[in-house]
Amino acid sequence: MNSLFLISESLADFSGISKKILAQVNALKNQGLNVSLSYLKENGKYKFEGRYINEKIIDKYSEISIISKFQRRCTYKNLYNYIDDNDIKLVYIRYIHFANPFFISFLKKLKKKGIIVLLELPTYPYDQEYRNAHLTAKLAFLIEIFFRKKFKNYVTRIITLSHDTTIFKIPTIQISNGIDANFIDMVKKRKPDGELHLIGVATISFWDGYDRVIEGLYNYYKAGEADKKKVFFHIVGDTTNSESLRYKQMVKKYSLSNYVSFYGKKSGKELDNLFDRMDLAVGSLGCHRKAIHNIKSLKNREYCARGIPFFYSETDPDFEDKNFIYKVPANDDPINIEEIINFMLNNKFDEAKIRDYAIKNLTWDKQFEKVLREVKSGCLQ
Repeated sequence: MNSLFLISESLADFSGISKKILAQVNALKNQGLNVSLSYLKENGKYKFEGRYINEKIIDKYSEISIISKFQRRCTYKNLYNYIDDNDIKLVYIRYIHFANPFFISFLKKLKKKGIIVLLELPTYPYDQEYRNAHLTAKLAFLIEIFFRKKFKNYVTRIITLSHDTTIFKIPTIQISNGIDANFIDMVKKRKPDGELHLIGVATISFWDGYDRVIEGLYNYYKAGEADKKKVFFHIVGDTTNSESLRYKQMVKKYSLSNYVSFYGKKSGKELDNLFDRMDLAVGSLGCHRKAIHNIKSLKNREYCARGIPFFYSETDPDFEDKNFIYKVPANDDPINIEEIINFMLNNKFDEAKIRDYAIKNLTWDKQFEKVLREVKSGCLQ
């Protein structure tokens, strides 16, 4: 079956989301589909150069920012022509809230052609993400709210990581986030030295909640450092956005510069080498801030594939009963560092067994078997 995987963002080596997308494409290919990938490409002169399918550009965007933004959101003619010319039967769309009349018109044409449309929601619900957005983003979100109501007429299924059986009045296919373990190395066990090293890898957003760890370290050290086990927090991700700058201000205010380090965006061997120096990974600690309490986060699965224990605050059904995870409350309280230390002292972890669980249960191949089972059974025709 000829298929198109459609995203409206760029791909980058350091991005966990990009790795996820490419792993999803490979998993669909492993299911026997002939998959093309449509994406945006950035360059250093202006943010988006144009839309590509595989390695060929189909829409070149203007250098004028406002025109480029319009083209990205409203230009679907060449994309539809590619779908029509190449006998595409299934379109899988990673949806990041860009509904507008032009997108709805595009979906309507796909429906008329009898094309299966699967719409993946990376997070749901997502409305809370816009509570602190700037004015133009809020206006775009209001447009999105209005036009997403029309999805029910044109979208075949919603792909969701949530437990919802219907979204926007459309039946869902419930999956978990997955990984491609072939591209994730297992950690090399660090030699014990009396220290505890934590690592958090994220885009650095308010829902990552890493401020809770910084506050926890402040509480841990404020009574004095003598005779305390040394605990360090290593933050990997964007060091220039507002949330990251807030973290840096907190570290300075609390005099924690010896214990909290910022590495910027890392990938490949650089990231592997960092993980080899770590004992415990930090998952999402602030999903409650966007009204999400059940989530199957990508970072948890990547940590698992590396064979490193980790802690988080949300409910993740793939890990709730596993002895290599530690649950902290889903609130804004500082993380209790003493409890984290006790978790590590009272448990022994087998890196190979942790990774084996990920390989057997959490790959994208497993998730897309579920999706394609419904497609191939004919229930989506």
